[in-house]
Amino acid sequence: MDTTLQRALAGTGHLLFDGGMGTMLQARGLAAGELPELLCLTHPEQITAIHQAYVQAGSDVITTNTFGANRLKLAGRAQVRDVFRAAVACACQSGARLVAADIGPIGALLRPLGTLSFDEAYDLFAEQARAAQDAGADLFIIETMTDLLEIKAAVLACR
Repeated sequence: MDTTLQRALAGTGHLLFDGGMGTMLQARGLAAGELPELLCLTHPEQITAIHQAYVQAGSDVITTNTFGANRLKLAGRAQVRDVFRAAVACACQSGARLVAADIGPIGALLRPLGTLSFDEAYDLFAEQARAAQDAGADLFIIETMTDLLEIKAAVLACR
């Protein structure tokens, strides 16, 4: 384990994460009309350049461009494993000390408010977690969820 990560987990150090990917994509004119998670496949040099800017600014952790890279949201446009492989590669090529696989909300409501079961949510998150681990991500970041049951499914899948 990276000593910077060890110190942060022990409470004797800190980690500086990168910033927003969406705003950086918009500034480069890349966000319109394409699923942002696919940009690591179609414009990897642009994603790597964004990551490099954060590394040069002092970020210890670079977050992959995989916020919505689950099977449901990708809807057959790409495979989860391919997106995570490309996204982790872009982050690694930027010179990142640590790479955090970004896992965002599924995009569908869990029961009883929606139709998605806890097990289905878990399976979607587990697919992402396996893909991220296989691609070489160092850690996970689970973000921007409001449903505690969805958060639980994501955390359990990552564990």
